[in-house]
Amino acid sequence: MKLELDNVSKSFLDVPVVQELSFTVESGQVVGLLGPNGAGKTTTLRMILDILRPDKGKISFDGQKINRKIRTRIGYLPEERGIYQKYRVIDVLTYMARLKNMPRSKSKVEAIRQLDRMNLVDYVDTPVNHLSKGMQQRLQFIVATIHNPDLVILDEPFWGLDPQNQELVREKIRTFRKEGKAILLSTHQLNEAEALCDYFIMLDEGKTVLRGTLDELRKKFHQKIVVVHSPDNLAALREIKNLQKVTVEGNRAQIYLEDNVPEREVFRDIIEKFNVTKLELYEPSLNDIFMQTIHKR
Repeated sequence: MKLELDNVSKSFLDVPVVQELSFTVESGQVVGLLGPNGAGKTTTLRMILDILRPDKGKISFDGQKINRKIRTRIGYLPEERGIYQKYRVIDVLTYMARLKNMPRSKSKVEAIRQLDRMNLVDYVDTPVNHLSKGMQQRLQFIVATIHNPDLVILDEPFWGLDPQNQELVREKIRTFRKEGKAILLSTHQLNEAEALCDYFIMLDEGKTVLRGTLDELRKKFHQKIVVVHSPDNLAALREIKNLQKVTVEGNRAQIYLEDNVPEREVFRDIIEKFNVTKLELYEPSLNDIFMQTIHKR
């Protein structure tokens, strides 16, 4: 199974929103679709769901154009949540399962099973509007995936969740991967994307600005960063020449070097002037890569 976008473009009122976008999401893979607000992520998701049609290019799943039958194999968690508030939890879930062509008897059994997995089985007969915000978020996740979809599209799945509920969602995503589902994850929480995704597509102003695994993105990341740990006043690091930026948090400082500055010279200056307990080159996070890439555009 594979979701494939081939040279997809979309404009509104002659303004390009998505430009020549191509990527794949294969079975057992989590792909992160990243970018700032207005980058074209939501438009891309809506085209995959066949809510919008691309002006150019093709979108297919399992070798077929997206159609009504294919849509029943897709689970979609939208960023803007919405569940029928006055109905019982079990009624909402069985109704949503029926919309995805699940038999009535099976839909109720599956609803109970999913509620148990998400620690909500005690609320099976509770009206949705009596649930806490976090519970409703978990319920929304079940609504999106109750029909056991082959393709799972998650738009900001961690939004509004406390740490315990975030871990429940992480575990569900890891389970989906093990089950061989194709998973497309769009989120601004880059630490979550870094921990879960196998591959990344980064958009800005509708264009693909970076793509690859985390290791591949790190190789393209040119910023040199040094981390210093010392009991001394690390604000004095700013007096060292040829440093682009210094950020200090307690006994830890992060130093951004100019591209042409040898790390060895900076290391020597730091060791001569500070009582250093730890000194190392920093491996950039996905957030570092994102901020540098978007900042430069």
